[in-house]
Amino acid sequence: MSKDETDYTDEFAGGLELMWGEGFLSPGGPEEVGLIVHGLDLLGKKILDVGSGLGGPSICLVSQHGAGPAVGIDLEPLNVERATNYAAKAGVSERLTFQTVDVGRFPFEDESFDIVFSKDAIIEAPNKEDIFLETYRVLRPSGWVAIGDWFRGSAPFTPEMKDWLRQAGVTLEMTTLDETADQLRKIGFAEVLIEDRNAWYQDYSKREVERMAGEDRHRFEQLLGEDETNDWIKTTSLKSRAVAQGQLRPGHLRARKP
Repeated sequence: MSKDETDYTDEFAGGLELMWGEGFLSPGGPEEVGLIVHGLDLLGKKILDVGSGLGGPSICLVSQHGAGPAVGIDLEPLNVERATNYAAKAGVSERLTFQTVDVGRFPFEDESFDIVFSKDAIIEAPNKEDIFLETYRVLRPSGWVAIGDWFRGSAPFTPEMKDWLRQAGVTLEMTTLDETADQLRKIGFAEVLIEDRNAWYQDYSKREVERMAGEDRHRFEQLLGEDETNDWIKTTSLKSRAVAQGQLRPGHLRARKP
């Protein structure tokens, strides 16, 4: 299970969708999206999805939570193409668009959005503060940022965590939930709330391994082949162990621009 830092191949993206559902590159599906934005009024709100991937979360926000107009931005042209096709398939293209962006300043005017959303994408950014500063800039006063992402525990990495990172072939710029919350406060955000989702993902990740090695193995082998499927099972097992150790911790953050 490996991914070039800037290239989601059809096989890699397809494997993640087999694990997590059509349009999703990370776990939890529509239920997790709903928890990230729980309590926020999204009806008719203009939303920016940062790191929109294959579009599944954005489509949920529009089709299930009444958001829109919405824009998803991503570094990967292929992801934008796939997300656009999924939005058309879901019948939400009039309220949801996707565009490719470069690293750096968001291509939007100040105070353009009511909500900035992101699911499991900011972890890949080497300088998260730049993204949070841009988020603050494009949010309207009283607007909210709602983030679900991957975080690290406070302890040094265990051998299992190091093995998972090496086996997965990814470089993740990881911080703790508390460190990220402090970053948001320093930028000027108020009402910063955090929720650690490690307990939920401990059970969820075990089920991922069971499915991949059992009931869904033939589907992975059809897409990836036997050897690559074995590699994915090994990597997913390492990830599950790192989660159980508290090393890899999904979590939610929410904050308001005064």
